[in-house]
Order: sequence, then C-alpha cells, then structure tokens
Amino acid sequence: MGKGKRLRAQRVKDQAAGRGRELAPEPSGPVSMDDMGGGRLSSYTRREIGKQVHAWMILLSYLEGALDGADGLPEDLFAPQKPGESDEDHAARIEADRLLAQTQAMAGSPAEQVAEVLSSWVPRSQVAGVVDHLAAEGLRHLDTVTLDPAVWQSGARPLLGILCPPKHWEAALDQLEALAASRLKITDVIAEQLTGQPVATVHAAAALVTWLYGRSDIIADPQAARLELAERAGKFGEFVF
Repeated sequence: MGKGKRLRAQRVKDQAAGRGRELAPEPSGPVSMDDMGGGRLSSYTRREIGKQVHAWMILLSYLEGALDGADGLPEDLFAPQKPGESDEDHAARIEADRLLAQTQAMAGSPAEQVAEVLSSWVPRSQVAGVVDHLAAEGLRHLDTVTLDPAVWQSGARPLLGILCPPKHWEAALDQLEALAASRLKITDVIAEQLTGQPVATVHAAAALVTWLYGRSDIIADPQAARLELAERAGKFGEFVF
C-alpha cells in the first residue's frame, strides 16, 4: 500500500474511532529522543516538527476559507451588535450565522479540514506549540507595521465565524481580542485561557494571521506567500507522516 493510501486509511480509522472528538488522543508511549532505524527521526523530533506542520495546515485551510468563503456570505458575518440593533435582532442574526457556519462545515469545507487536523493529529499537550507557530507566521510580517487592534479584530471576525465551531465562538472572540491587543504575543493571560479553551485559541490565532494575508501593505504577494507556506508544509510533512 502506498504512503498516500496508508494516510487516507489511517484518517478514516481515526475519524471512526474519534467521532465527536475535537483533539487527538495523547501519545500512548513515551517520547524518545533517539533516532530510529531506516533514517527515521526520533519521536521527539517528529513531534516538534509536527507542531509546525499542523499549524501550517490549519493556516492553509483558513486561507482557503478566506478565498472560497467570499462568495455568498454576508459581509457582516459574526459582526458585533450594531448601533440601534436590539438584543433580540442581534441574537437572531448570530443564530443565522451559526446555521450558515454549520452548513458550510457539513459540505466538506475548510472548517472541516481544520477540525480533522485537530482531532487526528493535535493532542491537548501540543496545542500551545501549534498556537506558538501560528503566531510566529504572523509575527514575521508585523515588525514594521502598526495595526489598530479594533480594525484587526473586525477583519478577522468573519473568518472566525466561517471556520470556528459555533460553540467556541465566545471563547474565541475573547482570545481574538487578547491576541490582537498583544500583537500575537502569547501573554500569561492568553496562555492561561488556552489551557481551558485550546480549540478556541487555535481558531483565534489562525483568523488573525489569515487576515494579514489580505492586506497588501503587510504581505505584498499573498498568493506567493500562500504557495511558500504550502511548500513548507509539504516538505516538512514528509518527516511527520
């Protein structure tokens, strides 16, 4: 059986065993720092590389969602309560957004891809590392840019609404606000929230970084940057899968 077929077979097996699970199970055996035979890297090295690869896979799915999700979606998807909008109208609009997000997820959308990466390959103990690498992808573009955190949050909210499971929206919005205010630096408060809300934090970081790819003053050639990210994920993924 070829490598691709083995991966697909394992993915089907994992999905069947962990249906409803949001994060992968913890490794069953101890992590070794000794390289294995046949040119295989140690389980420790593969785990550390995997944190990067999984972060890149999640970001690529978010970038796909940002492009594919532009058609047929309301511009105010998941927007905060508007001036003059009653509490009832706001709640009804958010419920409609929730149903829209669920419909997209069932259609095999990028939201489903993110969920698959998390549930198949990212155990809770590795979430902080994945978030660190997501943040690093944004930080490499922020050295010379001044951003209004409110504008950043506003731009990232619709991406969060498209790809983040609705049950995590509230926590994800809190982390979105905190990460925008810290310019993607993982503060003690963010790290503490991450412990209790790992999935929400992953989505908040991914949404903020994805928004940067839509700003030509930050990333001059987003398509080239996206291709470079995909090439990195493919190259390093060879060491993980």
